[in-house]
Amino acid sequence: MVRVVCALALGLVSAGAQAGWSVSADLEYFRWRESSDPVVSERGGRFGFGWEYLREREVGWQWAYRGEFRRGEVQYDGALLFDPSTPVSATTRYTGLVNELQAIYRWPHTYGPELVGGLGYDYWERNILPDQREDYAVVFLRLGLNLDSRDNRRWFGGGGLKLPIYVSENAHFDEIGFDQNPKLEPEGRPSFYGQVGYRVAPNWSVIGYYDSYRFAESKPVSVTSSGFAGSTFLFVQPASSVNTYGVKVRFSF
Repeated sequence: MVRVVCALALGLVSAGAQAGWSVSADLEYFRWRESSDPVVSERGGRFGFGWEYLREREVGWQWAYRGEFRRGEVQYDGALLFDPSTPVSATTRYTGLVNELQAIYRWPHTYGPELVGGLGYDYWERNILPDQREDYAVVFLRLGLNLDSRDNRRWFGGGGLKLPIYVSENAHFDEIGFDQNPKLEPEGRPSFYGQVGYRVAPNWSVIGYYDSYRFAESKPVSVTSSGFAGSTFLFVQPASSVNTYGVKVRFSF
């Protein structure tokens, strides 16, 4: 009897719900800009692939998970760390991984409006070749609105705000001649994201997207170097902006 009741309860919870995975491949144009003097900028192409899981219902609450991997080399234009008056051009290699959980509420309407809330963790390595390395860890919140009727051969899209609530930057000061390696903590600011897609077949979609970050200047950190007779240096991460424009092809199963 207990088994029968449990089976019925599970059936009621799962009623009207469908689960599915998606995988995607994408190309994007990436731009990083720091409000420094001189200005530091990076721009160029990156590639990536993603995976998503959606537990969807016709109406009401549902949830999703998404992951992304990013890789690419972009053009760096800036200055030397100890000689900011000398302009420098180099290559920056990015490698990153994103994981995010989303809660979605879907209203009963023809156009399929959905309220989306997300909590994500974004980690990437920023390697200014040949030997300057920075690692970023960002915990962010997402709040947005989607429109998706879930019909075949139909447009869909969405957009909203992202807010980093925790940002940590490991500049690896101990690898470039300093005796300490304190973390920099730029403060997150709200920024926009959005996407527009077209479902060309039941399992295939093409999506254009925009993503971004905004970071305020970090508080200064103090480091010393025995190589400079114990001199003390102050460093900050300047206010920075990230803008990404991309196209992805997604297959759902």
